[in-house]
Amino acid sequence: MKPDFCSELLRSVLYVPGSNPKTLAKAPILGADALILDLEDSVAPEAKESARVHVLDTLQKTAASNAFLRVVRINGTGSDLWQEDLRVVLPGRPDAIAISKTESAADLDGPARLLEQLAGEAGGMVPLWAMIESPMGVLNALEIARHPLVSVVAMGTSDLARAMHLPPQPDRIGLRHALGQTILAARAAGVAVLDGVFLNLRDPDGFLAECQDGARLGFDGKTVIHPAQIEPANRVFLPALEEVERARGILDAWRAARERGEEICVLDGRLVERLHADQAARLLAKWELAHQESA
Repeated sequence: MKPDFCSELLRSVLYVPGSNPKTLAKAPILGADALILDLEDSVAPEAKESARVHVLDTLQKTAASNAFLRVVRINGTGSDLWQEDLRVVLPGRPDAIAISKTESAADLDGPARLLEQLAGEAGGMVPLWAMIESPMGVLNALEIARHPLVSVVAMGTSDLARAMHLPPQPDRIGLRHALGQTILAARAAGVAVLDGVFLNLRDPDGFLAECQDGARLGFDGKTVIHPAQIEPANRVFLPALEEVERARGILDAWRAARERGEEICVLDGRLVERLHADQAARLLAKWELAHQESA
């Protein structure tokens, strides 16, 4: 069983086209918790080779930074591009490799084998981020999340909605089951889980509402496509101050109860037991991590 919550912040995860050197140069200072340096959908076929070089250069220039995670999304394993993607970028020692359109755990085995062969160049085995973008991926989400190299599951809600023949829906009612099933799978496997992107850059209120919806559902953060989306995501996927204060009170009350030899107590008229203390500790860990990184 993997750890039951991620040790890194993943409130905002920004996609960055690997073929755009100017965007790659700006991305590290934008405040996202992670960058997905993309070699797949955002890169034209004729730019694939130069994009690998640009991504490797970005990885090397940001190697000393601990302010964000550096993830590379390689081309799909059904293509003839992904092996060369890995060979070129691994010397830059990315923090993870994102695998698009993952429909089963078997889709991860090829990259896992090549990563094992190239582990020396990567400084050791590199975790995988599995992207779930299809009905079959959702149905197999648990086996995907349980793959030994997977540390994060990321939803591709745009492709998923298209595959499910869904019209645009602000409340995402048609995606509700798929979102919930993927979150359950991630939690059962002990990995982090990310919400999909919001495409309408002219609707900041809609983006904020979708972030709030994702946080209520239980996502760890949101994948984003524009710098303006970073700050709202960072804010929504971090506990509010009143939640932090309550969590501290819960932990204090439960620890005092344990010192008396008791497993439960009452705080402000509500029962507190170990599971509430664990939840409070998880919330405080996320809060402290965010403030430690911003210090």
